[in-house]
Amino acid sequence: MNAPGTDFPAGLRLLLDEEGVQITSSRPIDHGTQYDLAREGETAKLNVYHTGKVSTGGRASGLRDLIDSWRTSQTRPSGTRTPARPSGARPILDGTPRLGIDEAGKGDYFGPLVVAGVRIASGEQAKSLQEIGVRDSKEISVLGVRRLSERILGTVGPDNVRVVSLSPPEYEVRREAAGNINSLLGELDAGIIVELASEVEVVVVDEFARSARDHLEPFVPEGVRLEVRPRAEDDAAVAAASILARARQLEEIEHLSERVGFRLPLGATHVVDAGRRVVEELGEYGLARVAKTHFATTRRVLVQHNGGKP
Repeated sequence: MNAPGTDFPAGLRLLLDEEGVQITSSRPIDHGTQYDLAREGETAKLNVYHTGKVSTGGRASGLRDLIDSWRTSQTRPSGTRTPARPSGARPILDGTPRLGIDEAGKGDYFGPLVVAGVRIASGEQAKSLQEIGVRDSKEISVLGVRRLSERILGTVGPDNVRVVSLSPPEYEVRREAAGNINSLLGELDAGIIVELASEVEVVVVDEFARSARDHLEPFVPEGVRLEVRPRAEDDAAVAAASILARARQLEEIEHLSERVGFRLPLGATHVVDAGRRVVEELGEYGLARVAKTHFATTRRVLVQHNGGKP
């Protein structure tokens, strides 16, 4: 029999590791396996089928939202896969005054969580953003992200931009107070909506959980349409927000790397050695200054640091 969780889709396995989710038990079901999951007092049931499909069960919780959000990002609501946009494709032009919100750093072990909002006041601004090459930040090099972030600010103006960056210690305090990462993202997005949603007709948010709409609707002004969907970077405002968030994240990672004396890696894989080095040189307190310590990665870092002992 396979080890618990080895039949998970790779992306889901990584997500659960990043979020510190534990497998507490498992049992066979028709055509698959059912897992009981737990994280910080929350529980959920996860059914993993031999076909690779997954479904959830149990009471509503942030943990269940987390898994459902991953499922939503993989498929359309009808269950058909969302067609991939061509690499480097420019966002759709829409002159409707709009606010776009996106985040960076949620899945990275080291560095901050950054949420950015960009308000586009006119069709001319939307066209200008497209002309300067604004698109999903994941398709742009590090140097390109930095260059474009400056041009975005010049195009829409600082009054139409909000960037919120939580350092790892701030992130942990806010996440614990909110209850989970999705609730925290809801709070941060809501704050940006309150600041920037005036004089727009639509707010577009890259979906972070199936409960995202419920989090955000109370903060959207009357008469303003709210769109919450996966892969929202095809909207010019969201694409611009993704670039600003990524640029701030990279800037903060550089500052933290200077603090520890070596380059901190991005992502959540291949980071254990870097974490162990931080602990060796700066202790666990030093690790908490640069890493999201609620990730399951922290346990692996400390086990390696202690020579294999928990």
